[in-house]
Amino acid sequence: MTIYALSTIEGQSGVAIIRVSGTKAKESIRVLTGRNPKPRHAELTNITSSKKEIIDQAITLFFPEGKSFTGESVAEFHMHGSSAVIKKVLLELSKIKGLRLAKPGEFTKIAYINGKLNLLQVEGLRNLIRAETEEQRRQAYRHYSDQATNKYFMWLENLRDVLALVEASIDFSDEEIPRNIYDVVKKKINKTKLEFKEHLKSEKQGTAIRDGIKIAILGRTNSGKSSLINYLSKKELSIVTKKPGTTRDVLSAKMEFSGIPVTIYDTAGIRNTKDEIEKEGKRRALITGSIADIRVFIGDNSLKKPFRDINLTKNNGDLVVMNKADLKKANNEKRDVTISLKNNMGLDRLMNKIMVRVKEISSVYSGPVITSEREFGHVYRALSSLERINYQDPALDSEDINQALIEIGLITEKTHNEEILGRIFNDFCIGK
Repeated sequence: MTIYALSTIEGQSGVAIIRVSGTKAKESIRVLTGRNPKPRHAELTNITSSKKEIIDQAITLFFPEGKSFTGESVAEFHMHGSSAVIKKVLLELSKIKGLRLAKPGEFTKIAYINGKLNLLQVEGLRNLIRAETEEQRRQAYRHYSDQATNKYFMWLENLRDVLALVEASIDFSDEEIPRNIYDVVKKKINKTKLEFKEHLKSEKQGTAIRDGIKIAILGRTNSGKSSLINYLSKKELSIVTKKPGTTRDVLSAKMEFSGIPVTIYDTAGIRNTKDEIEKEGKRRALITGSIADIRVFIGDNSLKKPFRDINLTKNNGDLVVMNKADLKKANNEKRDVTISLKNNMGLDRLMNKIMVRVKEISSVYSGPVITSEREFGHVYRALSSLERINYQDPALDSEDINQALIEIGLITEKTHNEEILGRIFNDFCIGK
């Protein structure tokens, strides 16, 4: 079956691209243009309907089997991007026997099945399409290109070398195992385990760049939380009044810090109260704080106990900010920065401190990092297999090394697990 779909966003645009993949791709160009296309040759021509009415002028491209993104014969129609033109061309394609509309991600799935992409590259392509910031683009491209793949291929090669040494030692099962063989094995295994452990640590960075870093602003009522998110987002997002408890729900603003996606959350004031709505707001504030990568605790400089009713236990990356520096200091609370949102005091210093923490989370590793639960799971299980090796029984050690090989291999190798494939390809848009 030959599939077709719009491969660009529908709407008014200068150019829209419709892609056709399958055995009838070449025929689709002949039917719509009356021309026999040359491979990999761009040609300006008229697209006509079945009634011989000119629909639009377009550039057509034909890629023969084995020389395209999917590995099948592929046709592309580059035309003006109006909804009317797109709908009419799609309608004409639907009239060709043997063509059907593509499912989400089906072009990429065909490319995967035909060996044009491995599973790691497919995940990278999905993230590349979704990328909104520079760091997201860089991270996704490392997986879409061969950078991440080559890292795993290197580990596979090292593990195969180790497995060969261990299996060679089985020949000495009735004699003493040559210690020089196992010395080499132990050295290689220890090195690989260290590399696995370091790679597993990169999952936090990969997730932070892919999904964005979460920053929660926490504090008592009237401490300046709403004023702070308004300042950071440069929007009048939260209502600011002198009345305590104005913010009852969690509000958020998406931003970008040096190419890193960041979401800042303004939360309800945390204080003991009998008000049911405030209690719910407090519960949501605490939940938001528990999932945040960075918590900004903001207190009132003029209060003796600016963080009363708040569990002020700092994690790495958290900030304690004392607001209202324009008022007389009434406490000796430890703080990372003192500010006045009213008088714009210390705000540049606060921004610098937030930036430092964002970079600490997102810029630990410069190479390929773990970007999915699937990838993390395979590396974790491979490490667990290597941790079981006791260098006493070559046969058992061989099994553990082989299991590690299988786990690392599954990161890039083909799988027929429909649940895994469904999760990956269903996230793609139609046309890709």
